[in-house]
Amino acid sequence: MLGALVGDIVGSRFEWHNIKSKDFELLTYRCTPTDDSIMTLAVAEAILNSSDPDILKKNAVKYMQQLGREYPNAGYGGKFRKWLGDKEPQPYYSFGNGAAMRVSPCGFAATSINEAKDLAIGVTSVTHNHPEGLKAGEAVAVAIVLARQGKSMLEIRDYITKHYYAIDFTLDQIRPTYTFDVSCQGSVPQAFEAFFESTDFEDAIRNAISIGGDSDTIAAITGSIAEAYYGIPSEIRKRTLTYLDERQLKILTAFENKYSPVTEKKIGEFSIPVERDAAKQVTGDDRETLMESAVSAAESDGIAENNQVQITSQQLFTHLYKGCDILRGPINQDEYKTYLTPILFLKRISDVYDEEYQEALAFSGGDEEYASAEDMHTFLIPEGCHWNDIRNVSQNVGKAITKAMIGIETANPDSLGGVFSSFDEANWTDKTLLSDERLKDLIEHMSKINVGNKNYSADVMGTSYEYLIKQFADLSKKNAGEFYTPRTIVKLMVDLLDPQPGETVYDPACGTGGMLIEAIHHMHNDRLAYGRVFGQEKNLSTSAIARMNLYLHGAKDVQIKQGDTLRNPLFLEKDKLKTFDCVLANPPFGIKEWGSAQFETDQYGRNIWGCPPDSSADFAWLQHMVKSMDKSNGRCAVVLPQGVLFHGNKEGKMREAMIRSDILEAVITLASGVFFNTGVSACILFLKNKKEHSHKGRVCLIDGSKEFVAKRAQNEISPENAKNLYQLYKDYADVKEKCKIVTLDDLKKGEFSLSVNSYIKRKEKAAIPPAVVRANYFAALEEVEKAEAELQRLLVEGGYVDE
Repeated sequence: MLGALVGDIVGSRFEWHNIKSKDFELLTYRCTPTDDSIMTLAVAEAILNSSDPDILKKNAVKYMQQLGREYPNAGYGGKFRKWLGDKEPQPYYSFGNGAAMRVSPCGFAATSINEAKDLAIGVTSVTHNHPEGLKAGEAVAVAIVLARQGKSMLEIRDYITKHYYAIDFTLDQIRPTYTFDVSCQGSVPQAFEAFFESTDFEDAIRNAISIGGDSDTIAAITGSIAEAYYGIPSEIRKRTLTYLDERQLKILTAFENKYSPVTEKKIGEFSIPVERDAAKQVTGDDRETLMESAVSAAESDGIAENNQVQITSQQLFTHLYKGCDILRGPINQDEYKTYLTPILFLKRISDVYDEEYQEALAFSGGDEEYASAEDMHTFLIPEGCHWNDIRNVSQNVGKAITKAMIGIETANPDSLGGVFSSFDEANWTDKTLLSDERLKDLIEHMSKINVGNKNYSADVMGTSYEYLIKQFADLSKKNAGEFYTPRTIVKLMVDLLDPQPGETVYDPACGTGGMLIEAIHHMHNDRLAYGRVFGQEKNLSTSAIARMNLYLHGAKDVQIKQGDTLRNPLFLEKDKLKTFDCVLANPPFGIKEWGSAQFETDQYGRNIWGCPPDSSADFAWLQHMVKSMDKSNGRCAVVLPQGVLFHGNKEGKMREAMIRSDILEAVITLASGVFFNTGVSACILFLKNKKEHSHKGRVCLIDGSKEFVAKRAQNEISPENAKNLYQLYKDYADVKEKCKIVTLDDLKKGEFSLSVNSYIKRKEKAAIPPAVVRANYFAALEEVEKAEAELQRLLVEGGYVDE
């Protein structure tokens, strides 16, 4: 919340004396809190004293009037000043930016996006009930929550752009001509852009001031979001506190004692937000003691030991993903991965090479020839192909990038063959698409951090890359479900398989390698796992990403092959399919024209239950995976569309053969909407060649349709949801509404359908008396009529319709 006050106080001296520059003294004797600070504090006090939305609205009016009257010369607008003095104040359909400047306490008090929206509407609608006013307050509160959740700046930008404001300008573009505008639509997008272009908290405030206009309010809005994202530097916090009187300090400290403030901590190029320990409370009965306690707490926040503040995968991801912002414009967002992935990998290879060189140099007492020897390095880098060689180029930068990638790939054919050339859609040398200046900006951005093994552990580096992969999937307009499987589902599948060190793991549709990585993690990265992990992927660039992904996670000795698994399986032993202890996959759903004619007479004998139709490859994938299971110890977990559980005709006959083989261990149906860009409901089939004795002749059917967390964009299976589903399988017992252990005879009676809902017992629902139904109906009808009347009143009041 203090971020809004900082922005307001810094901007107070520029509101009527705009400065079109970032070069100014931040806090001077001429600065003072204005209406932005007073109303932000009033909202904070209302939130502290409210237990539900209805009370919040009343308290918003109460404390805004109370505090506003206490500071009558804070610079209120004419209509709002009248509202402050009104005995029965009513909203006046305003779309002024006061709606956005005062809502930051809502964002800091909220625990979710939906709660932030409710709180924001509660404190905004009492005055600014115009759609633009409500939208602005909601947008700022939501952005603060997203920042507090650790979302990257581009994730926040994309959310705001999609749901609130289409920001299609930069500060440099608008700075020369931007003028005073107090409307939400004319100042709130500008405040967001000031944040989006920032590098730290202070830079965000300077950005906001530099465009002119309603400086204090724009900076207050920007500062509130920047505080949640970066934290506030300790020195700026301490200086800002000196501008607050006793009444203001008491509200601020009471709010921050309940909702911990965030301090910006600088570690190299990173600004790390560090939340204050909730046990650290600011106390005092008067301004002097309050100030002493608040300053002491700020100093303590500022001197936190560096080893307690680690750069996390999320912060590293945020920096890496900002590279997409440089590509934004000439490169479509679903093509970001084509450029950013190979650039990151090229930087990683160069940084690791440098680390190895320095270690060998130190070991040899400065022998450069020894340090440069091939056996001192994981990968060879030919002359002119190092990252620094690219960085020193000022013209034809794209050509230099291409040369380096081809050179490194050629010098390491066994380990890196195809990893760069697989991204053949990247057009590095087209200057009409990517100018030298833009590529230099990208290279310099990536040069700000080192990504060697010493800089980041394999866990941090790999996890940050996983964030990138997920974000690329979010942005992709096509094939996103194939590109990324939600990690909680992957973990559930790996937990079911329970791979052990020394066992082999195979994914025949490995995508970006996420399932193989999770299997290695399950084995606690045991060295026995390396060399025993295998994957095949049809898409050329995706298979390259899988190899990079596994390497960045620290797993180097793995085998990833590129090719069409159904037509041409590449893992063979003596012309037969190689078999594995653990087989898992999320193959693409319902592929058509997949090669059924060839499968009909499959040379590897994979058509064990029959040949699926050419309209769907689902059972072809399943049979390939079953045939790839080790005969004595093989286990298989596969994600397939739920249609495989009940479809008839050919699929029905193959399902019957599978059930009769008694290798089906469990079926778990998943909630709809948990996969990217597909509404198809999915399930997990778990199969074993060697069932436990007590499981023979039985199948565990689990209904997971209620195990999810509803989100606006898509549903998510949380770690807790996945744990619940796994526990149902481990318990292997009937549970009403959730799980049923069926026998093969039960399934035979059910005509070999695996439709889970046909077998699981449901709780009997109490009948609702007709009188209650009627009463509920008329009560709901009355609410609808009231809402229609209120809507009509607002439309008439706004001049949209005649009475």
